[in-house]
Amino acid sequence: MPRLIVLAIAAALAFPAFAQEAAPHMLPFASTGHALELEVAHTATDEEDAAAPTAVTVRLTDAPAWLAVTPAAVTLDALTPGSDALARFAFDVTEDAPVGEPGAMTFALATPDGQTWTKTVRVEVAAPEAFAVAGAYPNPFAHAAEVVYDLPAGATVTFAVYDLLGRVVHEVRTEQAAGRHTAAVDGAGLASGVYVWRLVAVGADGQRHTEAGRLTRAR
Repeated sequence: MPRLIVLAIAAALAFPAFAQEAAPHMLPFASTGHALELEVAHTATDEEDAAAPTAVTVRLTDAPAWLAVTPAAVTLDALTPGSDALARFAFDVTEDAPVGEPGAMTFALATPDGQTWTKTVRVEVAAPEAFAVAGAYPNPFAHAAEVVYDLPAGATVTFAVYDLLGRVVHEVRTEQAAGRHTAAVDGAGLASGVYVWRLVAVGADGQRHTEAGRLTRAR
């Protein structure tokens, strides 16, 4: 039977790149268009092994829910002794990815004669680069609306909704970690009309971010 020896299964992330796999590969928050390549080398040299090329299937067996990886498997056909080939996977980081929480993608390599290997690539999601608010959606709203925002670091967040007379009709104050968050507005009990929402985030260092906008409750 052909003998496949994995000399080096080298993982390289398209963005960003790191020299050592011992450290997790840091991924930008809520980002898309990444690529991971696994290099498989056939190093058999004796005549019996050289007689027949070998096919290798590289399959994703485990990954965090916040990584969208495609395809599920790649087949490298007719890998001959002394040659190597790349199994390429594309992946995106979903918007609900937890910042700073380690994760891993695990791949299984298998040949038709039952030889198997595994490769684990460690990853971690970096915090958003800046405070940002996407605004209220939908607007106008009938039953519920939400304000989506990014925190580059942990902060005390106060979200309030006012009527046009300046009266508070909704207010929530919470401690939140870096990442993407959603502030919800429940239309139940609110009369139709225009309201003002205001979001204030104060970091541990005292840095303050404020964003406000208008929101219309439809009939």
